[in-house]
Amino acid sequence: MARYIVKVEPRPIDRIYIQFPESLGKKEYLIQDDTTIELNGEPKEITIRRESSWLRQFTSWRCSYVTVTSLDSEKECYFPVFREIYSAGPTIKENSAKLPQDDLSLERKESLLNNHTFQEKVGQHGKDQQVSRTESFTVVKEEASQESSTGKSLILSVLLGIISIVPEQLHFTHKPGLPGFVKGGNFFELPKELWFDTRKIVALIYNKVKIKAQTTFRRLWNFCRKWKKIDDIRNVFWFPSKKAEYISRHWKEDAFYGSLFLNGCNPIMIKRYTEDQQKIPTETLEKVYPDIKENIQNGSIYVVDYEILDGIAEGIVDKSPQFLAAPIMLLQQTEEELKPIAIQLNQKPGENNPVFTPQDKPEAWLLAKIWVRNSDFYIHELVSHLLRTHLMGEIFFIASYSMADQHPLSKILRATGRYTLPINITARNTLINKGGFFVEHTGIGNDEHWEVLKRATQEITYESLCLPDNVKHRGIEHLKNFYYRDDAMAIWDAIYNFVREVVNGCYTDDEEIHKDPELQEMVFFIYNYGFLQKSDCPSSLKTREEAIKYITMIMFTCSAQHAAVNHGQYDIYAWMPNGPTTMRKPEPKDKEVTEKDIMDTLPDIDTTLESMNVAHFLSQVPNDFVPLGQYPEEVAFEKHTREPILNFQSKLKEIEENIKRRSALQDFPYEYLYPAGMENSITI
Repeated sequence: MARYIVKVEPRPIDRIYIQFPESLGKKEYLIQDDTTIELNGEPKEITIRRESSWLRQFTSWRCSYVTVTSLDSEKECYFPVFREIYSAGPTIKENSAKLPQDDLSLERKESLLNNHTFQEKVGQHGKDQQVSRTESFTVVKEEASQESSTGKSLILSVLLGIISIVPEQLHFTHKPGLPGFVKGGNFFELPKELWFDTRKIVALIYNKVKIKAQTTFRRLWNFCRKWKKIDDIRNVFWFPSKKAEYISRHWKEDAFYGSLFLNGCNPIMIKRYTEDQQKIPTETLEKVYPDIKENIQNGSIYVVDYEILDGIAEGIVDKSPQFLAAPIMLLQQTEEELKPIAIQLNQKPGENNPVFTPQDKPEAWLLAKIWVRNSDFYIHELVSHLLRTHLMGEIFFIASYSMADQHPLSKILRATGRYTLPINITARNTLINKGGFFVEHTGIGNDEHWEVLKRATQEITYESLCLPDNVKHRGIEHLKNFYYRDDAMAIWDAIYNFVREVVNGCYTDDEEIHKDPELQEMVFFIYNYGFLQKSDCPSSLKTREEAIKYITMIMFTCSAQHAAVNHGQYDIYAWMPNGPTTMRKPEPKDKEVTEKDIMDTLPDIDTTLESMNVAHFLSQVPNDFVPLGQYPEEVAFEKHTREPILNFQSKLKEIEENIKRRSALQDFPYEYLYPAGMENSITI
């Protein structure tokens, strides 16, 4: 017989009894504070009950969890209860997180089998059944799908009917050269446990109907009107956020314009401009900026380059051809400001591709800046947002099912994928398929957005998703007033320290990382289907330090990075000239530009209203919001995560206070990485 200490959380207010099958005669023990008992072997399950009485039937007591700790080995067995306890108590199985090399139980084998079955349903082909990176993912229709369908609640069935009224749900096929994603007509084809819950669906429909109503009112109010000057756009600029209103008043100012590339919703484009990157002729720049070479060498010149759009075919909107550019913009860091100093609207210099500067006619300089904002919109939505967070986050979530439910890391990583699959399926069906927003209301040609995504996928590296490496590679360590970088680095460090505590608490040395087949399988899955087997991306992990960095990258991508590129969409794009979704006239070939030229180039009223509609919808805060650092109770009270989660939450609170203090002093505060305002996962 071995001795154990039993502890119940919270401390019992009544007489609580626990029965252990491993005790002599299956004895039932009265638990008071820390109770010492004797068991014949490690406990596998408990039955917990509350002493009954006439008075106790009018009161309740909720047990969080029970721990049973060996006095000899100090090993803790964890029994998650998290329910009201009555006289007829439940039986709870031991559910401590365990590494696969320490757990050969039948329960773990069953869990792993179920998880691999799930991966097969959403397209995983297995490490020992590798397929070409161009092969389609397929959804395997489960036999239980009929049961899932008939098992829907009446409310869900009604809501499904409502959803079918909005744009038709089409069946998707995975595109070659892209990260793998779930193939499905709508999220009801997923296993039922991954659906949106009823509250989420109601909220999505409510927001869609509300925003659609606002759009309809705007459209009716502007019926038969045409814009003649920029100020006329205010006729549809209803219900703006405070930041959107601020942008509408300051968007023409060069200093504010430059700040959007640091603290807007696409802060990952800017990088230091070096001599080997020069595409704008230096002799042209020297005519306006005689000391440009010196400024390049001292590191005060930065660039945003939209080369990825070069050669992309233009689309058609309302039967009219649209136009694309692939601009290059240089910006200069002064004492306190970052200002644009030169814009070339296409990649190759030439007589019909002038370099615009602030010394040009104001209308010419303004139109050049608008063209850059148009290109930035495409790259932001397709690359920074869709590809680098949504699609990669989807792969990360599916890959986590390479681990059994009992794995200590799976419990954390599953939280990073809550609602990611259904929101991605819904977004693909309504935004980038035939009839979707990107096809109908942007200047990118039909199916050309897939080409943009493929080009961007080729450029994704593991290092580019790891923020400290990304910042160093882009040479942006010394940019001033770069609040995205500062807040993101603080959150990266907080996540890193949290993951380090968890990993070091689970793995005693590097050898245990190397010997963990489930962790290695997850990394290989991401290497195969996310990074598409690129040589500079890890296919396995060898040390605890490598594991800490890798898991930090996943968590950061699905929380902070998504918040940075998602939450500001309505703020940034509500004032249409600050981020037009298409351009109706070709880019200017000379600098003789008038306000009429600008208005003829900007989108019309209908396209503007649709873009405002989408930006507003995508920026809505979910009503079932789960902020970064919050976990389900059964995870939060695990031995390996209990203290790390509390430390993590404390650090996030400290970051919140720093952002609050800074924001109080700013006219246009950067708050998209406010920890309490970002979710654990990608849900919108």
